[in-house]
Amino acid sequence: MMFGKLLHFLAWQLMLTSTTVRGLHLYLKSGETKCFYENLAKRNLLIGDIDGYIEKDGIFVDDPDLKIGISLYETFDDDHRVLNQQNSHSGDFTFTALETGEHKICIQPMYPVRNAKIRIFIELDIGSVQALDSRMRDDTTSLQSRVSQLIQRLETIRTEQKAVRQKEAHFRDESEAVNSKILFWSVLQIAGLILVCVFQLRYLKNFFVKQKVV
Repeated sequence: MMFGKLLHFLAWQLMLTSTTVRGLHLYLKSGETKCFYENLAKRNLLIGDIDGYIEKDGIFVDDPDLKIGISLYETFDDDHRVLNQQNSHSGDFTFTALETGEHKICIQPMYPVRNAKIRIFIELDIGSVQALDSRMRDDTTSLQSRVSQLIQRLETIRTEQKAVRQKEAHFRDESEAVNSKILFWSVLQIAGLILVCVFQLRYLKNFFVKQKVV
């Protein structure tokens, strides 16, 4: 699945820099082969997107039993086969030309019901590997720049959060110090009041004792 997503990404990038985009549709039966030709320059990148459908009750529908074979030959090198791939009813293929020249692309569907009518859609994107590499490097540089900006923002946020925590800690320390002073003076005042009360009680006790003696 990750490989399929990568191919779709490459196809999207290639369409931005492609020199040729072709769309074809074919009607075949199981085991039949249809070939067509493309002139590719050295290091041209060919990406193909293939979707196949089976006719059932007069309409064409997806069927996972359908398999599609893709073969690619260098006609200038005695039909040397350079790609042989088996796809499901919907898939992609990619190829980079090693030499400049005519290439033959052959499609062969395989389905358990031999006489079933098969419709195949093919979209080909042809472009330069160098242009795609340059585009991807630019995208990578842009992405790295955005990541750097995000990292800087995160560092700024962390610094601000650290400053806020320090202020909160300082305020908390000051509050605790003030509370401690208030508690100390409160205890001191209570102790003073207790001493005054004790002194007054002793004074009154002595006073009443003297009054009885007199």
